[in-house]
Amino acid sequence: MLSSKTLEHDSPMVFVLFMAIACLLFFFRPGFMPPAQQDGALNDVLFPKSLQQYLSDPNAKAVLGIDVSHYQGTVDWQQVSQAGVQFVYIKATDGITYRDPQFYAHFKGAQSAGLQVGAYHYFEPDDDPTKQVDNFMTTVQGLELTLIPMLDVEITSNRTPQQISNGVSQFIEAVKQRTGCKTILYSYGDFWQENLSAQFANQPFWLADYADSPSVPQQAHAWWLWQYSDSAQVAGVRTSVDMDVVIAGEPGLNAMKCTSMGAKS
Repeated sequence: MLSSKTLEHDSPMVFVLFMAIACLLFFFRPGFMPPAQQDGALNDVLFPKSLQQYLSDPNAKAVLGIDVSHYQGTVDWQQVSQAGVQFVYIKATDGITYRDPQFYAHFKGAQSAGLQVGAYHYFEPDDDPTKQVDNFMTTVQGLELTLIPMLDVEITSNRTPQQISNGVSQFIEAVKQRTGCKTILYSYGDFWQENLSAQFANQPFWLADYADSPSVPQQAHAWWLWQYSDSAQVAGVRTSVDMDVVIAGEPGLNAMKCTSMGAKS
Protein backbone atom coordinates (compact mmCIF):
# COMPACT_ATOMS: atom_id res chain seq x y z
CA MET A 1 0.00 0.00 0.00
CA LEU A 2 1.32 3.45 -0.85
CA SER A 3 1.97 5.76 2.06
CA SER A 4 0.60 9.28 2.21
CA LYS A 5 4.13 10.62 1.83
CA THR A 6 4.61 8.69 -1.43
CA LEU A 7 1.29 9.98 -2.74
CA GLU A 8 2.20 13.53 -1.78
CA HIS A 9 5.51 13.28 -3.64
CA ASP A 10 4.10 11.61 -6.77
CA SER A 11 0.94 13.62 -7.27
CA PRO A 12 -0.48 16.58 -5.28
CA MET A 13 -3.93 15.93 -6.70
CA VAL A 14 -3.87 12.27 -5.67
CA PHE A 15 -2.74 13.31 -2.19
CA VAL A 16 -5.63 15.77 -1.87
CA LEU A 17 -8.10 13.08 -3.00
CA PHE A 18 -6.63 10.60 -0.55
CA MET A 19 -6.93 13.01 2.35
CA ALA A 20 -10.53 13.92 1.42
CA ILE A 21 -11.55 10.25 1.42
CA ALA A 22 -9.77 9.68 4.72
CA CYS A 23 -11.60 12.61 6.31
CA LEU A 24 -14.95 11.34 5.09
CA LEU A 25 -14.29 7.88 6.49
CA PHE A 26 -13.24 9.38 9.82
CA PHE A 27 -16.16 11.72 10.33
CA PHE A 28 -18.85 9.32 9.19
CA ARG A 29 -17.61 6.14 10.85
CA PRO A 30 -20.21 4.77 13.31
CA GLY A 31 -18.11 5.45 16.37
CA PHE A 32 -17.85 9.14 15.55
CA MET A 33 -21.56 9.71 15.09
CA PRO A 34 -23.03 11.65 18.03
CA PRO A 35 -25.35 9.64 20.28
CA ALA A 36 -29.08 10.08 19.79
CA GLN A 37 -30.65 12.60 22.13
CA GLN A 38 -32.37 11.05 25.11
CA ASP A 39 -36.01 11.72 25.88
CA GLY A 40 -35.08 13.97 28.77
CA ALA A 41 -32.90 16.16 26.55
CA LEU A 42 -35.61 16.36 23.92
CA ASN A 43 -38.15 17.40 26.56
CA ASP A 44 -35.83 20.13 27.82
CA VAL A 45 -35.72 21.61 24.32
CA LEU A 46 -39.50 21.56 23.77
CA PHE A 47 -40.61 22.25 27.34
CA PRO A 48 -38.56 24.74 29.39
CA LYS A 49 -37.67 23.54 32.88
CA SER A 50 -39.04 26.79 34.28
CA LEU A 51 -42.55 25.60 33.38
CA GLN A 52 -42.28 22.28 35.23
CA GLN A 53 -43.59 23.90 38.41
CA TYR A 54 -47.09 24.13 36.92
CA LEU A 55 -47.42 20.39 36.43
CA SER A 56 -49.07 18.12 39.00
CA ASP A 57 -45.73 16.38 39.52
CA PRO A 58 -42.91 18.83 38.72
CA ASN A 59 -40.36 16.01 38.93
CA ALA A 60 -42.06 13.77 36.38
CA LYS A 61 -41.25 13.68 32.68
CA ALA A 62 -43.41 16.15 30.76
CA VAL A 63 -45.91 14.55 28.36
CA LEU A 64 -45.88 16.73 25.26
CA GLY A 65 -48.13 17.06 22.24
CA ILE A 66 -48.93 19.32 19.32
CA ASP A 67 -52.14 20.35 17.58
CA VAL A 68 -52.25 20.84 13.83
CA SER A 69 -54.47 21.75 10.90
CA HIS A 70 -53.96 22.24 7.17
CA TYR A 71 -51.85 25.30 8.00
CA GLN A 72 -48.99 22.96 8.90
CA GLY A 73 -49.05 21.39 5.43
CA THR A 74 -47.33 18.05 4.98
CA VAL A 75 -45.84 16.72 8.22
CA ASP A 76 -43.16 14.07 8.69
CA TRP A 77 -44.80 12.29 11.60
CA GLN A 78 -41.92 9.91 12.20
CA GLN A 79 -39.67 12.88 12.89
CA VAL A 80 -42.33 14.41 15.13
CA SER A 81 -42.44 11.22 17.19
CA GLN A 82 -38.66 11.03 17.40
CA ALA A 83 -38.59 14.64 18.60
CA GLY A 84 -40.31 13.61 21.83
CA VAL A 85 -43.95 14.37 20.96
CA GLN A 86 -46.34 11.74 22.35
CA PHE A 87 -49.76 12.92 21.20
CA VAL A 88 -51.45 15.11 18.62
CA TYR A 89 -54.83 16.73 18.14
CA ILE A 90 -55.81 17.25 14.52
CA LYS A 91 -58.39 19.72 13.23
CA ALA A 92 -61.24 17.78 11.66
CA THR A 93 -64.07 20.25 11.17
CA ASP A 94 -65.34 23.81 11.55
CA GLY A 95 -68.99 24.80 11.81
CA ILE A 96 -71.60 22.76 9.94
CA THR A 97 -69.90 22.17 6.58
CA TYR A 98 -66.12 22.71 6.69
CA ARG A 99 -63.73 19.76 6.80
CA ASP A 100 -60.02 20.30 7.09
CA PRO A 101 -58.42 19.09 3.82
CA GLN A 102 -55.37 17.68 5.63
CA PHE A 103 -57.26 15.85 8.36
CA TYR A 104 -57.11 12.33 6.95
CA ALA A 105 -53.49 12.64 5.82
CA HIS A 106 -52.46 13.94 9.24
CA PHE A 107 -54.42 11.18 10.96
CA LYS A 108 -52.87 8.36 8.93
CA GLY A 109 -49.36 9.74 9.36
CA ALA A 110 -49.66 10.31 13.10
CA GLN A 111 -51.24 6.91 13.66
CA SER A 112 -48.48 5.18 11.69
CA ALA A 113 -45.87 6.98 13.78
CA GLY A 114 -47.40 5.54 16.95
CA LEU A 115 -48.72 8.79 18.40
CA GLN A 116 -51.85 9.04 20.52
CA VAL A 117 -54.33 10.84 18.26
CA GLY A 118 -57.38 12.99 18.89
CA ALA A 119 -59.57 15.16 16.64
CA TYR A 120 -61.00 18.60 17.26
CA HIS A 121 -63.86 20.76 16.03
CA TYR A 122 -63.80 24.55 15.78
CA PHE A 123 -67.05 25.84 17.25
CA GLU A 124 -69.07 28.48 15.42
CA PRO A 125 -71.48 30.07 17.94
CA ASP A 126 -73.88 31.22 15.21
CA ASP A 127 -74.24 27.72 13.70
CA ASP A 128 -76.65 25.06 14.90
CA PRO A 129 -74.70 22.93 17.45
CA THR A 130 -76.44 19.69 16.48
CA LYS A 131 -75.50 20.15 12.83
CA GLN A 132 -71.94 20.91 13.93
CA VAL A 133 -71.84 17.60 15.78
CA ASP A 134 -73.13 15.87 12.63
CA ASN A 135 -70.31 17.40 10.61
CA PHE A 136 -67.70 16.34 13.16
CA MET A 137 -69.00 12.81 13.67
CA THR A 138 -69.38 12.13 9.96
CA THR A 139 -65.77 13.23 9.40
CA VAL A 140 -64.23 11.07 12.14
CA GLN A 141 -66.50 8.07 11.60
CA GLY A 142 -64.64 4.77 11.40
CA LEU A 143 -61.29 6.20 12.53
CA GLU A 144 -59.52 4.64 15.51
CA LEU A 145 -58.97 7.84 17.43
CA THR A 146 -57.44 7.10 20.82
CA LEU A 147 -58.07 10.42 22.59
CA ILE A 148 -61.30 12.16 23.58
CA PRO A 149 -62.62 14.85 21.21
CA MET A 150 -61.67 18.49 21.69
CA LEU A 151 -63.96 21.48 21.12
CA ASP A 152 -62.19 24.73 20.24
CA VAL A 153 -64.26 27.68 21.53
CA GLU A 154 -62.67 31.10 21.10
CA ILE A 155 -65.01 33.44 19.19
CA THR A 156 -68.40 34.98 20.06
CA SER A 157 -69.85 35.78 16.60
CA ASN A 158 -71.89 38.44 18.39
CA ARG A 159 -73.63 35.85 20.55
CA THR A 160 -74.26 36.35 24.27
CA PRO A 161 -72.43 34.28 26.89
CA GLN A 162 -75.65 32.38 27.58
CA GLN A 163 -76.14 31.56 23.90
CA ILE A 164 -72.54 30.41 23.58
CA SER A 165 -72.73 28.29 26.74
CA ASN A 166 -75.99 26.68 25.62
CA GLY A 167 -74.57 25.79 22.23
CA VAL A 168 -71.35 24.38 23.71
CA SER A 169 -73.36 22.35 26.22
CA GLN A 170 -75.51 20.88 23.44
CA PHE A 171 -72.42 19.96 21.43
CA ILE A 172 -70.69 18.24 24.37
CA GLU A 173 -73.81 16.28 25.35
CA ALA A 174 -74.45 15.12 21.79
CA VAL A 175 -70.86 13.90 21.40
CA LYS A 176 -71.09 12.01 24.68
CA GLN A 177 -74.30 10.30 23.59
CA ARG A 178 -72.82 9.28 20.25
CA THR A 179 -69.34 8.25 21.39
CA GLY A 180 -69.43 7.58 25.12
CA CYS A 181 -66.50 10.02 25.42
CA LYS A 182 -66.02 13.23 27.33
CA THR A 183 -65.07 16.34 25.38
CA ILE A 184 -62.16 18.52 26.40
CA LEU A 185 -62.95 22.21 26.10
CA TYR A 186 -60.21 24.41 24.59
CA SER A 187 -60.17 28.16 25.11
CA TYR A 188 -58.30 31.18 26.39
CA GLY A 189 -58.63 32.07 30.05
CA ASP A 190 -60.34 35.43 29.50
CA PHE A 191 -62.75 33.96 26.96
CA TRP A 192 -63.67 31.11 29.31
CA GLN A 193 -64.21 33.56 32.15
CA GLU A 194 -66.40 35.90 30.11
CA ASN A 195 -68.40 33.47 27.98
CA LEU A 196 -68.44 30.02 29.63
CA SER A 197 -67.62 30.23 33.32
CA ALA A 198 -69.22 28.20 36.15
CA GLN A 199 -71.44 26.00 33.96
CA PHE A 200 -68.29 24.22 32.75
CA ALA A 201 -66.37 24.25 36.02
CA ASN A 202 -65.82 20.47 35.95
CA GLN A 203 -65.46 20.09 32.19
CA PRO A 204 -61.95 18.96 31.16
CA PHE A 205 -60.23 22.22 30.21
CA TRP A 206 -57.41 22.92 27.75
CA LEU A 207 -55.92 26.35 28.44
CA ALA A 208 -54.25 28.39 25.71
CA ASP A 209 -51.88 30.77 27.47
CA TYR A 210 -48.43 31.72 26.22
CA ALA A 211 -47.22 33.61 29.29
CA ASP A 212 -44.48 32.21 31.52
CA SER A 213 -47.05 32.06 34.30
CA PRO A 214 -50.45 30.75 33.09
CA SER A 215 -53.66 32.40 34.27
CA VAL A 216 -56.13 29.58 34.86
CA PRO A 217 -59.74 30.70 35.44
CA GLN A 218 -60.55 30.21 39.12
CA GLN A 219 -63.72 28.29 38.34
CA ALA A 220 -62.01 25.90 35.91
CA HIS A 221 -61.53 22.98 38.28
CA ALA A 222 -60.44 20.41 35.68
CA TRP A 223 -57.34 21.89 34.06
CA TRP A 224 -56.01 19.00 31.98
CA LEU A 225 -53.93 20.54 29.19
CA TRP A 226 -51.85 23.65 28.64
CA GLN A 227 -51.03 25.07 25.22
CA TYR A 228 -47.96 26.99 26.33
CA SER A 229 -46.64 28.04 22.91
CA ASP A 230 -48.06 28.87 19.49
CA SER A 231 -44.68 29.21 17.81
CA ALA A 232 -42.75 26.03 18.62
CA GLN A 233 -40.28 24.54 16.17
CA VAL A 234 -40.61 20.76 16.00
CA ALA A 235 -38.66 18.43 13.74
CA GLY A 236 -40.88 17.17 10.92
CA VAL A 237 -43.14 20.26 10.91
CA ARG A 238 -42.19 22.92 8.38
CA THR A 239 -44.11 25.72 10.08
CA SER A 240 -44.28 26.87 13.66
CA VAL A 241 -46.77 24.81 15.63
CA ASP A 242 -48.80 24.88 18.86
CA MET A 243 -47.12 23.03 21.72
CA ASP A 244 -49.05 21.37 24.55
CA VAL A 245 -48.35 19.62 27.83
CA VAL A 246 -50.51 17.31 29.95
CA ILE A 247 -50.77 18.78 33.45
CA ALA A 248 -50.99 15.38 35.18
CA GLY A 249 -48.33 13.67 33.05
CA GLU A 250 -48.78 10.03 32.01
CA PRO A 251 -51.85 9.49 34.25
CA GLY A 252 -53.41 12.56 32.62
CA LEU A 253 -52.75 11.23 29.13
CA ASN A 254 -54.35 7.93 30.11
CA ALA A 255 -57.41 9.84 31.35
CA MET A 256 -57.70 11.47 27.91
CA LYS A 257 -58.06 8.12 26.15
CA CYS A 258 -61.44 6.94 24.92
CA THR A 259 -61.57 3.58 23.23
CA SER A 260 -65.29 2.82 23.46
CA MET A 261 -66.94 1.39 20.36
CA GLY A 262 -68.77 4.64 19.93
CA ALA A 263 -65.52 6.55 19.64
CA LYS A 264 -64.55 4.43 16.65
CA SER A 265 -67.81 4.54 14.73
